[in-house]
Amino acid sequence: MDKRGRTTILHGVNIVYKMSPYLPSDGDFDSQSSLNDKDIEDLKNWGMNFVRLGVMWEAVERERENYDMDYLDRVEKLIVKLGEAGIYTLVDAH
Repeated sequence: MDKRGRTTILHGVNIVYKMSPYLPSDGDFDSQSSLNDKDIEDLKNWGMNFVRLGVMWEAVERERENYDMDYLDRVEKLIVKLGEAGIYTLVDAH
C-alpha cells in the first residue's frame, strides 16, 4: 500500500550478475552490465518501480567467516540509490 492507502503494483526487472564483481557497473552504459544514474532514470521513465537484485553469497563470504564488507556497502549504496528514484528492491540471496 502507498501512503494514500492504494495498492502498489510492482513492475520491474531482474538485476543478477553471477560473475565477479557480482554487481552492475555504475560507469558508462553497457546493455549487458551497467546500472548507472541514466539507466535508473530510464527504468523510472519506462514505468518500472521494482528491481529483483541478486546478491551472490560467494561475493559476501569470499572465504569462510571472512565477509566482504565493501561488497555489502556497494549493495546498500545501490539499494539506496534505487529507493531514492522510487524503485523498490527485493534482495534475492543466491
